[in-house]
Amino acid sequence: MIYRNLFFTLLLILGFAGLPVLAAKDAPETGKEMHEEIVANMPLLKGKLADYVNQVGQRIVRHLDDPDETFTFTVIDQPDINAFALPDGYIYINRGLITYLNSEAQLVAVLAHEVGHVTANHHARGERAQIGSSVVSGLLAVLTRSADVGEASALWGTSMVSGYGREMELEADELGSKYLFQSGYDPQAMIDVISLLKDHERFEKQRAQESGKKTQTYHGLFSTHPRNDKRLREVVSKSGSLPKNNNAEQNITPFRVATEGMVWGKNYETSSLPDNVYQNKTLAFQVYFPEEWRFSEQAQLIQAKNTQDNARIDITIMKRSLATPENFIKKQLNIPLIKKSEALLQFRLKGHTGFVPGENGLPDQRLAVIYYGRRAYVFRGQIDPEADEDHANSDFHQIIKSFRPISKRGLIERKPKTIHYVKATENTSFARLALHLKLGKYGEDELRIINNYYPAGEPKSGEWIKLIR
Repeated sequence: MIYRNLFFTLLLILGFAGLPVLAAKDAPETGKEMHEEIVANMPLLKGKLADYVNQVGQRIVRHLDDPDETFTFTVIDQPDINAFALPDGYIYINRGLITYLNSEAQLVAVLAHEVGHVTANHHARGERAQIGSSVVSGLLAVLTRSADVGEASALWGTSMVSGYGREMELEADELGSKYLFQSGYDPQAMIDVISLLKDHERFEKQRAQESGKKTQTYHGLFSTHPRNDKRLREVVSKSGSLPKNNNAEQNITPFRVATEGMVWGKNYETSSLPDNVYQNKTLAFQVYFPEEWRFSEQAQLIQAKNTQDNARIDITIMKRSLATPENFIKKQLNIPLIKKSEALLQFRLKGHTGFVPGENGLPDQRLAVIYYGRRAYVFRGQIDPEADEDHANSDFHQIIKSFRPISKRGLIERKPKTIHYVKATENTSFARLALHLKLGKYGEDELRIINNYYPAGEPKSGEWIKLIR
C-alpha cells in the first residue's frame, strides 16, 4: 500500500508538471470507484449537517431533465473552501465552504453548479479528463497518514481548475441557475455565492502577500468581480424570472439551524492516529508498526506481531541505569554477548542494538535498548524458523527506528472553534466582536466575510450574524 501511494504521488507531480502521465493498473476508473476511495481515505462529516446537505441536494435532483439520474452528496470534513464533482453523480463540498455561506439558496447554488458539471459531462470534455482517475489516486496518495488532508483537497481543486475552462464554468453556472429556478430558489443566489467567494479570494490575496504564501482559489472564480461580469449575468438571467408577487426561497432559518455549532477551521476532534501507530500520552512517545502488524498494550509492555504470526516484538519499559545502553544490555538484561553490536542515536535519544544468538535452531533475535527520560525501552524481536528472516528483521529495524518522543504540548487536547448565531444590537461592530472573541489579526475580516460584509459595513440591529468561538 505504501509503494502504491508513493507511486501515485509521483504520478500526481508529473501530471501537474505537464509531463505525460501513465494510468496505474489499480487506479479507480469510474465515479463509483473514485468515490469509494475518497470515502475510505478522506474525513467525512456525518450527522445533521451532512443529512441536511444531502436533503437539499436531492431537491435539485428532483428537477433535473432526467428524473432517473442519481446523485450522491458528501460533505468532506476539511476547512478548505472547495467543492467538486466526479462522474456518475458524486458531488462533494468541504465543510469550510459551508461556513462562508449564509442561506440554503447559496448552498443550493454551489451544489447546483457542481451538478451542472456532471450533467454537461465536463469530465469527459475537459482537456485533462484523461487523467481524472490518476488525479484522484494522486490526491489519495497525499493521504499517507503523514501529510495533511487539506493539502490533498487543495491539489484536487487545482486539478479541477486545470480541467475546466471559462466556457465550462459559465455553462455550469447557467445550468446551476436553471436548477435553482426550477427548485424554487432565486437564481441570483449563484451570483451572490460567486461574489462571496471572490471577496474571500481578495482577502486571501491580501493575507498571502503579507505572509508570502500562495493564494487558494476556488475553481470557477473569474478575474473580474461577478457583479460586473456581463456574461455571467447573462447566463444566470437565462434561467428565468419569478413573478413579482412570488418570493423566491432563501430558506435562511433552516440553514442557520443546520449550521449552528458547526466546526470552524481545523477539526481537532477528528484528528486520529492511523491504526498502525501506538502512542503513549503519559510517557510522551510513539512507535510506528508496519501496516500489516497488530499491537496490544499491557502494563509497561507493548506487544506486536505480523499477520502471519511468525514474527513478534515486545517493547518493555524499564527503569534506566547510569550505565550506557550497551552496558545496560550486559548488566541489567544479563546478555553478555550480542552480534553486530552498534550504537543508536535517533531523535537525540541514545541507544544500542544488535542480535542475540539464537538457540535450538532459532534465528538470531534482534535486540535494542533506547534511553528516554528516566526509562529504558527494550525491544526484543522473535522470529519463528519458518518465517522470512530478512523481512522480519527489516520490520524490527523499522519499528525500532520509528520510536520517537512527542511534545506534551502537542498532546493537549484542543477543542475546535465553532460557528454560532446571535442577533446584533445597535452597538454591535465586527471589530469589537473580533477583539472580544480573541480571533487574532484577521478576525474582523473573517467575521465580515462569513457575514457578507466584506470589506466594510456593520450589522443592523436585530440581524442574525455568525460568530466564531
